[in-house]
Amino acid sequence: MPSPALAAFIRALPKAELHLHLEGSVTPKLARRLARRRGVVLPGVDLEDEAADLRDAFPFVDFSGFLRLYLAIASCLHEAEDFAEIVEDLGDRLAAQGVGYAEVTFTPALHRHRGLADAPMLEGLAEGRRRVLERHDLLLRWVLDVVRIFPEQAEPTLGFALALQARDPGAVVGLGLGGPEDRPHEVAPLRETFARARAEGLHSLPHAGELDGPVRIWEALRELGAERIGHGVRCLDDPALVEHLVREGIPLEVCPSSNVCLGVVPSLAEHPLPRLLDAGLRVSLGSDDPPLFQTDLQQEYERVADAFGWGPSRLRALAGASIEHAFMPAERARRMQAALAAVPAPPGHEGREAS
Repeated sequence: MPSPALAAFIRALPKAELHLHLEGSVTPKLARRLARRRGVVLPGVDLEDEAADLRDAFPFVDFSGFLRLYLAIASCLHEAEDFAEIVEDLGDRLAAQGVGYAEVTFTPALHRHRGLADAPMLEGLAEGRRRVLERHDLLLRWVLDVVRIFPEQAEPTLGFALALQARDPGAVVGLGLGGPEDRPHEVAPLRETFARARAEGLHSLPHAGELDGPVRIWEALRELGAERIGHGVRCLDDPALVEHLVREGIPLEVCPSSNVCLGVVPSLAEHPLPRLLDAGLRVSLGSDDPPLFQTDLQQEYERVADAFGWGPSRLRALAGASIEHAFMPAERARRMQAALAAVPAPPGHEGREAS
């Protein structure tokens, strides 16, 4: 891992986190507390073993196992205070990593499907966001996620997004699209919902090109008007797609540890992140579901620095890209960019800087 000086430099960099799922951000300690509170069984998790490390605490071996655990954690959330608590806990951890702004994905359909009304979700998200802003001056905004294999969720999810925006003005940044893209599904039925979302001032921020190839990214662009792509690492399989993404300036939210854990790439050393940057693509780092993938945004920066020999210049550029690619208020972006430029580089840690 990087030297303590370089790790401290990374922590000091003002950063935006643009690819992060709220339900997947719950730590083992908090998940155990919520599960005991609500009488939920977490698959493979010992609710009494508080000493288990992340790998042992949240066990899964493939995407299906990941989904089972993810859904079980989501099922622990019942009351408004449950939602506020996980938002507040996430905010504390993000602030400690130098994050000044985050666009956090939330999937209301997960909770509606098990019979939960909208009211506790709306109240909890708004209250948690308020607490985090007040405590840390950390601005959280929501991306409301549609699960791609359930297109009937699209309109209700947009309705939830607009209700949350009405309750907490400025809270919602856009509509997302998640779920297993390697299963048969059609994106075209979502076209009108995403068009309506854009007409309401929301951004189109779908996942694509993670478990499946370039066709999913083309779908997101052509059918959903995608303005930023979650993951997108498989774009390199199609030179014409790479050229289009570069020409149109459409950023990718790249989550290296997630890609390794879910078998998208065999190892961090073989991750295409350097090739994405060398191709001229706009890239920021994200942590996806941090406790489930034994990471956080700080560690994502540290791991790529170690894997690719990157030093302060490249790491500062990645942090700057995260701010540039975010849909944050202009004044906050100016403040974060100014603070970023003012962070001194640690001497003797330049690494092998990429051109």
